[in-house]
Amino acid sequence: MEKFRLLLLPFSWLYALIVSLRNWMFDAGIKKSQPIPGASICIGNITVGGTGKSPLTAYIAKLFETDKPVILSRGYGRKTQGLHSANSMSTASEIGDEPMMYWTGFNHQIPVVVAEKRQVGVDWIREHHSDSVILLDDAFQHRAVKAGLNLLLMTYDRPVFKDFVFPAGNLREPRAGMKRADIALVTKCPKNLSEADKKPFRDKIPLKKEHIFFSEVIYGELKGLFGAVWENFDQLILVTGIAQPEPLYRFLAENHRVEAIQFPDHHAFTAEDIQQIQQKVATFADRRCAVVTTEKDAVRFAAWKEILEATKIPFFVQSISLKIDREEDFKALLKNYVVRANERGC
Repeated sequence: MEKFRLLLLPFSWLYALIVSLRNWMFDAGIKKSQPIPGASICIGNITVGGTGKSPLTAYIAKLFETDKPVILSRGYGRKTQGLHSANSMSTASEIGDEPMMYWTGFNHQIPVVVAEKRQVGVDWIREHHSDSVILLDDAFQHRAVKAGLNLLLMTYDRPVFKDFVFPAGNLREPRAGMKRADIALVTKCPKNLSEADKKPFRDKIPLKKEHIFFSEVIYGELKGLFGAVWENFDQLILVTGIAQPEPLYRFLAENHRVEAIQFPDHHAFTAEDIQQIQQKVATFADRRCAVVTTEKDAVRFAAWKEILEATKIPFFVQSISLKIDREEDFKALLKNYVVRANERGC
């Protein structure tokens, strides 16, 4: 597969040229990039999918909970268009699975806004939440607006400096785009990462070394969905529609028998999918079986609540959080930026 992708390098060079020209036009002021008034933080990546933006967005929203943050997203995968502000009647199909996950995860206490055009979203937020901290989810390449602070994510096993631009590789834009970041976070690191393991990232990411951080995923408890109660199940079925489910599979497999059903990222579950899950569970009729899914997938399963309850299959959601090295330094960088932005008022 890797050799085949290398054959696509000429197409990657063409794509990189087009994207580089676009970035140059923004840098030269030919294309306009509107600075966002007040405090704004962009959480983005250069790599296609699966870098851990959602957990970090939730982490930062929690960090600034008293500063009235607002999360702004494109709402990828939703069936609607235009601007929508999450409300008590919102669904994943209306605002997207990740925005819905934020909205429910914070018990409707942190505003979540979706808009294809980030400028439209920013203008609406500033009109209705004038002094909020705006968190732009996945907006690193959306340069029509300019956040005050840019966080760039990359996974430990897919560093930007070893990758190629799409389609030969997984990069949305050339590696030079890293220079637009203010802070870099290397995500999904193995436990007990040594200083020697961190050195290649500090050497090759073009930022100050003190602005480069490393994090690992911490898997929390399994939470019952639709009233399910945890028992010592003999068999788990991991059902996911995310970019990289392999780390979760490996974690669950450490203590359980696990089989996986994988769907594409942002997959909208159908009646046929529910039937497939039922059939898989039925193959383990001699074992106590439960389904495990992710927090992002759970908000899409909500549309099938009545049917899933009728199946009597116990569903559980795997909670996750982030452990960031030099966490206090990381928090201080973000908090100091917000203080300065609020003092300037721009």
